[in-house]
Amino acid sequence: MKQEISIYLKKLIQDNYKLKLEEIHLETPPKKDMWDIAFGCFILAKDLRKSPADIAQDLKEIIQDDLNKISEIWEVNAAGPYLNIFLGWDVLAKSFSTMMSSSLYGDISSNASENIYIDYIGANVGKPLHIGHMCTPTQGQVIINVFKKLWYNVISDSHIGDWGIIFWKLMVAFERYGDDKKLRENAVEHLFELYVQISKDAEGDKSLEEQFREVFKKLSHWDQNAIDIWSRFTKSSIDAMNIQLSRLFVIPQYNIGESFYEWLWLPKMEDYPDLKYSMKQIVEELIEKWIATQNEDGSVWVVFPDEMKIPSCILQKRDGTHGYLASDLASVKYRMDNWNPKKIIYFVDVRQQLHLKQAFVISKMAEWISDDTTEITHAYNGFISLKDGAMSTRKWKIIKLENLLDESEKRASEIIIEKRDDISWSDLELLSKQIWVWAIKYGYLKKSRESDSVFDWDEFMSFEWNSGPYIQYAYVRAQKILTSSNWQKDFKDLEYNKTEEKALIQHILWFSQLIDDLTTSYHPHVLCQYVYEMTKKFSAFYNNVQILSEENAQLKKSRLALLFGFSQILEESFEILGIPLPKKM
Repeated sequence: MKQEISIYLKKLIQDNYKLKLEEIHLETPPKKDMWDIAFGCFILAKDLRKSPADIAQDLKEIIQDDLNKISEIWEVNAAGPYLNIFLGWDVLAKSFSTMMSSSLYGDISSNASENIYIDYIGANVGKPLHIGHMCTPTQGQVIINVFKKLWYNVISDSHIGDWGIIFWKLMVAFERYGDDKKLRENAVEHLFELYVQISKDAEGDKSLEEQFREVFKKLSHWDQNAIDIWSRFTKSSIDAMNIQLSRLFVIPQYNIGESFYEWLWLPKMEDYPDLKYSMKQIVEELIEKWIATQNEDGSVWVVFPDEMKIPSCILQKRDGTHGYLASDLASVKYRMDNWNPKKIIYFVDVRQQLHLKQAFVISKMAEWISDDTTEITHAYNGFISLKDGAMSTRKWKIIKLENLLDESEKRASEIIIEKRDDISWSDLELLSKQIWVWAIKYGYLKKSRESDSVFDWDEFMSFEWNSGPYIQYAYVRAQKILTSSNWQKDFKDLEYNKTEEKALIQHILWFSQLIDDLTTSYHPHVLCQYVYEMTKKFSAFYNNVQILSEENAQLKKSRLALLFGFSQILEESFEILGIPLPKKM
């Protein structure tokens, strides 16, 4: 509906004012009982050299003479700088019927030929997932699910950290005080203990730095014992990571480690394409293209033009080793060579903004990426912290993700028992597994990914208002009515006459536009806000409109169809958010 009106207004403005607008921003007026959609005319004032109020009045008169050409608009009104639009009952009913009888997403068949590459999660070998891993994994998975709904071919990669100083520390620590039995029983737990211990020891024993470098040399020269330990640490960490992430319905397709781009012929953990260019070759190419410069000491730097206002960065150290920038550049070239994606989206926290900006600019300077064919974006997230401050893995000041999820399920069970003392143990177990995911994931996803947040049990486990359980309960109520009515899908000749019906239908009709917007904004909280607002409109409809007791058969059928539409949109939204829906509560 919104899209049709946007197209109409664009054409009307172009025909009458010779102005071509790329975007038309439509709003919901504050007085919803009178008008359905508002268009602010501020965007036209500068070009037309007229006040927005005068433009709104002109558009009102043009549209009133043109109402027979657009069926979506029933009436228009000018209120100051706004053009207000009223949608007729029959138009809304017809649009809702059309939407429910066809694809919610329109014609998306052509998307199947387009690749989308999403880099997210970013866990490290030997470190357990913690509450901070609520961020990039859940945010990224929502956008993965959006693109999959739209039939794009999505390549998702956890880009696991299995290289660098952290890994050398682990290997030295295992040689010094590792326990093979503990490693078999719980590899990540034991590796984390070793990491904390070696970090403490390294602060007082500088000779350990040389041991870390020796481990790197062993791997670089294909020492079989070192490779076996590397494989064991990496595989155990990937397996442990995926067990915990699967509880949050986060499932990466690939776990391509940073070590892969070193081209050391370490064993691949999964079946993904082989590497064609090493980091050394990447650096050489950038030197040949005059993008990077090698200094007398052997180090290689990139110095950006002054007008870019980007700090210079190092690609290669004096000893010939490479840092994260060279690794990320190698991954960009690898992804372009193998998939040529339409988009590469990085879900990485805000601290990496400068680093990724440098990587993106260099990739474009090297002509691996073209703005005309591929979008490369950093969809950053803020920090999630504890009430008493930031977390630190070295000081054990974290909430492990595993403990968080276990405690969430326990708390959900306690809340359910308080509300339902008659519930069976089997139902309690199933329901608590569904509700805690809602509470925790929704509690985080409903916040803008760009803002920082503080983890608070009382807030995240809330069952009231803008919370997962509140929305789940509305879904269960709708399903209960549909089941008891024995309603058969029928969207012909729908009829509505209540304000609450109109508000709910309008909200449902905006779903496809919202999903389309998510493919460019990458903000899951917008979808959370959408389902919450829709649930409030459903509650008003449920509490004020007769459904099963309605005597008029046509109205009863139409209202049951509206219940179905509400349920279907929630089901689609929940699948995208990666949160299960209960059948009963």
